[in-house]
Amino acid sequence: MRIDRVYIDGFRNLKDVEADFDEGCLTTVIIGQNGAGKSNLIEAITEIFRHLDPPSSKHGAKLRFTFEIDYVIKGRKVRVGNRDGSTKVVVDGDPMPMTRFQGGKADLFPDLVFGYYSGTGRRLEKLFDDHQARYYGVINKDRSDSDYEAARVARRMFYCRPVHGVFALLSHFAKPGKKGQAAGLLSEKLGITGFHSALAHFKEPSWFTSSVWKRARSSSADAPARGRRSANELSEQAQDIWGAKGPAGECARALQDVAFHPLAVTGKVVDDYRDKPKVEAQFACFIRDKKALDTFAANYDSDQDMFAALEAADISDLFREMLVWVTRTDNDSGDVSFSDLSDGERQLLMVLGLIRVSRGKEALFLLDEPDTHLNPAWQLSYLELIKQWTEVAADKDRCQIIMTSHNPLTIASLTKKEVRVMQNGDEEGIQVAEPYADPRGMGFTATLTEIFGLPTTLDLATQKQIDDRNALARIEERSEAQEKQLIAINDTLNRLGFMNESREPLYHEFLKAWQDVRYADRPPLTPEAIEKRHQAMVDLIKQLSAKSGPKH
Repeated sequence: MRIDRVYIDGFRNLKDVEADFDEGCLTTVIIGQNGAGKSNLIEAITEIFRHLDPPSSKHGAKLRFTFEIDYVIKGRKVRVGNRDGSTKVVVDGDPMPMTRFQGGKADLFPDLVFGYYSGTGRRLEKLFDDHQARYYGVINKDRSDSDYEAARVARRMFYCRPVHGVFALLSHFAKPGKKGQAAGLLSEKLGITGFHSALAHFKEPSWFTSSVWKRARSSSADAPARGRRSANELSEQAQDIWGAKGPAGECARALQDVAFHPLAVTGKVVDDYRDKPKVEAQFACFIRDKKALDTFAANYDSDQDMFAALEAADISDLFREMLVWVTRTDNDSGDVSFSDLSDGERQLLMVLGLIRVSRGKEALFLLDEPDTHLNPAWQLSYLELIKQWTEVAADKDRCQIIMTSHNPLTIASLTKKEVRVMQNGDEEGIQVAEPYADPRGMGFTATLTEIFGLPTTLDLATQKQIDDRNALARIEERSEAQEKQLIAINDTLNRLGFMNESREPLYHEFLKAWQDVRYADRPPLTPEAIEKRHQAMVDLIKQLSAKSGPKH
């Protein structure tokens, strides 16, 4: 699954915007200023696939914006758009009826579309709510195995949450695969060497009703007694996992079976600081070692099945938390839990885990600033790690990762075809363009100016002094006041480690010729403007070199 091009008109600030991706690249990073529309582009693509989702007639309603999207899937080129008012599909140049496209027989829709935003807002997540509710509406009922499997397959829209990193890591430990390369990467890059123990901490789910539970367990038709539940009754309900059905209930009971001394407890919880503490019935299942984990995992054919079961229990509101303790290269005591890892490590494990459990599927990952919490060293190697992980843990030809970022380190090792600069121009509107040069090899400072379009990498106060110094140095005959000012500025810059005014004649010629020399108050440049500036400098240097004549 690879998107080649997407056109959006009328989605928030995206007016007549076209983004042309290189479908040969596993990853494309979209950069740009705040407000340029990077997040809007991610959300618009999500809306398109939400609209096209085959099982849902609700989402097949007419979108409120115009779109056209080209993508390659299973060797076939697909174009879907509504530019003429109705949604139409063209496959390999031939029109295809929407009924056939959405009927599943054509098999031209991605198996999984993942979305993730590292911030606190729910704007992107809300686009996945209907699909999650639809899935929850099936797996939370007592139905046949075929119904559960059909609901799982039909769930194509998947919003990533931090807890998925826990489930993915647990599934990896239980079923690491034959090659072991993924385990090697975990150890090498994150220092995680193995599983130590885990605690599945269940809670009374929001859907639970004591009277219904009593009626289901009792052969008597008498109405259940009302009033406060006794401690014994709370414990009995917890040990029964509150009557949970389907994959969620089966998963919880499988954990209960392998747990060391499973225990029904009550605890006081506060989910919001504005709420009063409430007493909650809970059930704790401690998985004390790898042997117990393997026994639990034997219920599932693959890590994907195991992950789906754990996630079903989470969607069914059964987990208060899932704690996993790991061993690390410098600590095999088991004192390090998943929650003890840094935000960046947990965030990275979530993405890596979901890439692994999506193997064999046609998958699209839409990630909004997933590198936010990474330290500089990981920001620099983030995409390389994702590439390596995809090669050993998934099928890189079947998936695509489109992500936004504000970080120059994230793109520092990429070629220009892997980067798109999103710029909000006053006259041209929003443009999405490839940078004029490869970020790879530029270095951090040059990436800021040549890719992100910053006029300078210095702070504004220091840059203003340099601007003033250059303007004064350009003057042929300076007044006494100007001379004193130039001396003072040069002295200040010299103390900061900058060179004084050069006496090289060619440098003076450069300052005279380069009139637009002030950078402190200039806005970021567009990719086209950066390329023009670069070419202008090259032309200017050629002219000055010719003017200076041969060296003696």
